[in-house]
Amino acid sequence: MVKRHFWLKKIAEGLQKRSVLWLSGVRRVGKTVLCKSLPNVEHFDCELPRVRKMMEDPQSFLEDLKGQTVVMDEVHRLANPSEFLKIAADHFPETKIVATGSSTLGASALMAF
Repeated sequence: MVKRHFWLKKIAEGLQKRSVLWLSGVRRVGKTVLCKSLPNVEHFDCELPRVRKMMEDPQSFLEDLKGQTVVMDEVHRLANPSEFLKIAADHFPETKIVATGSSTLGASALMAF
């Protein structure tokens, strides 16, 4: 796997300033691969039904991950991604989240952060 040092550094810098980062782009450009190369992260693929079920209660889910760095891949697949990420940003700022998606469906609501 090719390391993308420039983008890894940008993500690390972004997470020092904010608790939630949004990575968007067309399919197959490498968002998932980039996020999987981040050190010390918990990775959740929101395309998987079991993962979406775990995230139905954002508060409980985030309490279990307090203080960690979390990748939420394809976050737009959640029933209400903007609500989930707003709860994370407002109530769990010590938990760092990198959210990815190829859809702009949820992205417009996320830009409010």
